[in-house]
Parts: sequence; C-alpha cells; structure tokens
Amino acid sequence: MSLRVLLSIVLLGPVLMGCGDHTSSAGPRASTTGDAQAPATRRPAVPEVAAARLSAWRLPFPVARAVAIPMRRGSVVLAGGLLAGDRSSSRAFRLDPRTGVEHALPSLTVPVHDAAGGLVAGAPTVVGGGNSAEQSAVQTLAPGGWRRVADLPTTRSDLGVAEWQGTAYVIGGYDGASVPRTILRLSPHQAPRRAGALLDGVRYAAMARIGSDVYVLGGEVAGRELDSIQKVDLATGRTRPAGRLRVALGHAMAVPVAGRILVMGGRVAPYRQTDAMWWYDPASGHLRRAGRLPMPLSDAAVATYGRRIWLLGGETPGITDRVVAVGLR
Repeated sequence: MSLRVLLSIVLLGPVLMGCGDHTSSAGPRASTTGDAQAPATRRPAVPEVAAARLSAWRLPFPVARAVAIPMRRGSVVLAGGLLAGDRSSSRAFRLDPRTGVEHALPSLTVPVHDAAGGLVAGAPTVVGGGNSAEQSAVQTLAPGGWRRVADLPTTRSDLGVAEWQGTAYVIGGYDGASVPRTILRLSPHQAPRRAGALLDGVRYAAMARIGSDVYVLGGEVAGRELDSIQKVDLATGRTRPAGRLRVALGHAMAVPVAGRILVMGGRVAPYRQTDAMWWYDPASGHLRRAGRLPMPLSDAAVATYGRRIWLLGGETPGITDRVVAVGLR
C-alpha cells in the first residue's frame, strides 16, 4: 500500500486573520516631571465578538457529520455525512457558502460519516469514517469520480487529521473497540509510524492547529463528554495538558483565529447540545465567552473564508439543513 496519496491531506480549516481594534498593554504614563509618554505596545488584532446568525439559504438536504474540504476561492466540497434514520450518505457536492450555490458531484465509493477530509495532490479526499462499522478507506475525487486509493493501517472514525510541513498526522478517533492514544505519522517515504501519543484517547474532539501545535479540545469517551484540553506538538511528538474547558464538551466545532481558537457549540451531555461559543487563548489557557449560536448545535461541517465561518448542517438535536454564518468583529 502506498501512502503517497496522503501527502497533502489538510483537515483543519485555514487560519483566519483577526479583526478588531488594536489594544495597548502600556497606556499613557502620568508624569509631573515632563517625561515623554511611554510608547504603546501593539498586539495582534483579534476579534472580540463572534456574531452568529442563520443564513437565508439551506443545504440541499439535512445532513450532519459530513466532511467539508476547502477548495479555491472559498468554495468547499461537502461529502458523506449522517442522514435521518442513522444512514450514512455517499452524496457529495461543491458548495459556495457565500451564496449557497451548489453543484452535484459523483457519489462516494464508500458511504461514510464521522470521517476526516482534505486535499490530496489538489484532489478532494475523504479519510476513514464509519457506516455500519468503522472504515479505513481513503477516497479521492478523480476525473472519473471517487476512487478508493488507499487504506489507513487501522479503521478510524470520529478522528482528526492535521497536516504540518507536508506530513499528515492522525489524532484521536475510534477503531471499533477503543479510543487509541497513538498518533500516527503518515509519510510518502515510509510506512505509518508512531509519532507520539495523546495523554488520553478521545473521539469527537474539536481540533485546531496553530503552528506546530494541535489543540485537542474536549471530546467524548464511553458516552461521557470531557473538559480536558491537550496540546500536541507535532515537531516533538509530545503531548501536554493545556487547561480545561469551562464545561465538558464533545462534538464541538473549532477554528483558529489570530492565535486564539473559537470553539462553537457541541454537546454538554450525550443528548444535549449547547449554543455557547468560547474563545480559548493557548498562551494563557484561559477561556471566555464569545457569544451564542442562534440555536444549540453540534456535529456541523465547517467552512471558512477570510473572516467568515459557516457551520453546515449538524444536529440540533435533529439533523438539520440549516447553515449558521459566524462573523468576526
């Protein structure tokens, strides 16, 4: 089995450029001796408010746990997902989240939900996932349709895949029997090998990468949501604690924004979604509220473009075709 096709997998969305006012860590200094004011120290511009609203347009059908693969000019390929009746979807389409315009694509070879996705040599690719059982398939969209081009060394659903410096790393997930701690490094030049380990195995975690660090936020084990935050340094393979969420949270969505991470929605209990949004600051480990979604939501696919975020479908708890647009200001 060749793993060359995995060279370009990119699961995590692009880092958003922040907006908002610059703040000063050193304001004007009072003086009675004629000293000049202390210069203001500029910090990177970061948004303070995440404003969420329902988009006027909807997805062509209700779907949750689908894969959103970023393409050029802000469009995404939305593939697979969970349909009503606990059925895995093989449908795929290209979508412009700014307008809601969509174009049908060929169906997946293997219907899956709870998969990961990204670009492989410029082609949309769906990795792992589950249907009636966990899958190991790597499916790539070629000119003639989707093809099963490779397999992961083990089955994985509910996973994350982070790309850094041309190498893909499989983090977390469920193999059908357990939540493996081992982080896999997938290289085109050698067989998959161990690249580190999580402190605790987890599935359904929100993940976001900043530099070489992947933050694994919350998640679920044995039907219980978690409040832990783990930081995986892909450069060294070391994993360290990085704080705790204010509440236990699984099935949430996360996007890196100007050095911070916006955590959106998720489940606070196995059958209870939340509408809360949080800013997580990796530098301090602190969290603070960032606003609210227009409804409780989990398991949505995520698309980003510039300073805008779209949460596509998901569970409310019913599977929905609604789209939530999040603006940063």
